[in-house]
Formats: sequence, C-alpha cells, structure tokens
Amino acid sequence: MLKEIEIQNFRCFEQIKISGFERVNLIGGKNNAGKTALLEALFLNFSPAPRSLAILKEVRREADKAIEAMPGALDNLFYARKKDIALVIIGKNDNNNTKRLEIKNVLSDYYMNCEFFINEDRINQSSTVFDATSLNGYRISIDEAPIVPPFIIISGRELTEAFDRARLDDKDSEVLKAFQVIDPAIESVESFSIGEPTLYLRRKGEKRLPLSLFGDAMNRVAHIMLKLINSKYNILLIDEIENGIHYTSQREFWRILFRLAVELDTQIFATTHSLEMLQAFADVGLELDRECSSAYFEMAKKPKTDRIIAIRRDLETLDYALEHQKGVRGE
Repeated sequence: MLKEIEIQNFRCFEQIKISGFERVNLIGGKNNAGKTALLEALFLNFSPAPRSLAILKEVRREADKAIEAMPGALDNLFYARKKDIALVIIGKNDNNNTKRLEIKNVLSDYYMNCEFFINEDRINQSSTVFDATSLNGYRISIDEAPIVPPFIIISGRELTEAFDRARLDDKDSEVLKAFQVIDPAIESVESFSIGEPTLYLRRKGEKRLPLSLFGDAMNRVAHIMLKLINSKYNILLIDEIENGIHYTSQREFWRILFRLAVELDTQIFATTHSLEMLQAFADVGLELDRECSSAYFEMAKKPKTDRIIAIRRDLETLDYALEHQKGVRGE
C-alpha cells in the first residue's frame, strides 16, 4: 500500500511531498489546486509506461489533431513547461520499497527518456518518440485503467463486458447493492448482448430497462463499482466522486467502498468539491476506523510562494473542522 509520494516538475507541481496515505483517501481543495494532477501522478507511479501517457491523454479528452497542430503539446506534462528539467515521481509503500519514474524530454519536442527504478535498482529504461502517431499506437481502452474521470466516457459495451467479468467472479451482487443505495427499488441487474451489449435494471413490479435510462448517478455508480471490482492494480482513482450521487446516498456508498477496499486489498484515492461528501466520508470513516484506515488531504497554495501543498487531516480533526465550520477545502 502506498504511504507517500514525491512529485517534481509535473503538471502544476514544482515540488511536493505527501505522506500518510491510508487505505481510503479523500482529496479536496479549490479548482486548479492539483487534485486531478495528483491522481495522474499516482497513476504514473502505479503504472509507469508509455501507454499510461496515452491513457492520460484520453482521460483529458486531448484530441489527436489538436496535438498534431500544437508542437510541444506534451510539454504540458512538465511544470511551467520546463522540459529541460526532469519530471520525477517517487512513491514509497508500507514496506519502504520505492518506485521512481523519471521522464526527460531531450533532443526534440517529442523525444522522452523514461527510467523506472525500484529501491534504486533500474528495472526498465526506454527512449520513445512521443508524437501523435506513437501515442495513437499506445492507445488502449480507458476501461483498462483504474481511473474514473468526472464525466462518463466508458461505452455501454465496455460497461457490460466489465459487468460480465464481475459476474464470472461472483461479484455482480456488489454492483446490485450499490445500485440499491441510489434506488432501493432495484431488484436485479442483467446483461444482454442482443445487438449492442447493454446492462438492464429491473425495479420492483416493473419491466427491465436499459441502464442508460436511469440517469447519470446509476451510470457513474456502475462505472466506479466495476472499476473497483475488476481492478488489476489494487488501486482506484476517482475524480470528483460526488458527481451525480445525492447527498442522502453518500454515506451508504462510502460504506460499500470502505468495505470493498479491505476485502479486495485495494487502495482508493478520490477527489471532491462537495462539503456534504466530505462530511459523509468523515462520518463513515470514524465508524469504520478499526476496519479500514482513511485520511483527508487538503490541497492549497501557499500565498507567498504560490507553491501547492497538501495538508493531511485525520478524521477526528476533519470532523471537528466541519462541525465548527472551519475551512477544509483550500479556503
């Protein structure tokens, strides 16, 4: 399980070190405070490979033609586009093993030298030309990555295939439980491959209907749950977890995530702007503290240096701050 990460010259981070990660981690802060960039750095730490850069391009909805039209588009990976300085991401787990990813942009706008270390031993080194064509060559389905973006980009076919994988592992009941958090009247979920593969839900006393007709909340819950259940990385990264989920359902949804994080040995990192989601996280975390460790990280900028920092709060401190209406979201 990852315990700390150090990031240098990546996206909005000139340099930052964040320690004290737990099994379930929630990240808050103002817009452009580095929440999404932190999730991206965590993903690169867990999956340091050229195709991971292609996945981030897909997550950010960066069009190939736009990249072709903008020489140096990948310079945005580097803080203030300082491509002459190495991008470094170092992660340390609870066994004190370290992973170190270094990306250098040398010789041309799109030539990068990537080095990957574990405990200071180089285990992989690759030099790759990252133009639009090579990125296309690395493109894989976003469904293969442990990232849930704030918007829905997974197709009905991919969602149905993910559900079928969960069903083969006898974990489809977990998806149904999550649906019932949003709508207690849901009594079954099924997949059909007549024409386009589609998930169908049935409410008590009603005919089954396609998942797409049940609104954004149900589609997003399906996306999150299937990513968690089918994860190959033992990590789940959820951007803006509150999207589509009504505040009355948030506590029960957190209870499911906390339980499955332990059962599936998966570490969860999620971001939020929502005060209600923060309170639900604190309430459930305090309930389940002995069963599943958790922590909150507030991203903020130092006024004098404009450098981003992360303030770690245990759940007691977070709950006290929320109760007394103290700022906890980068205020």
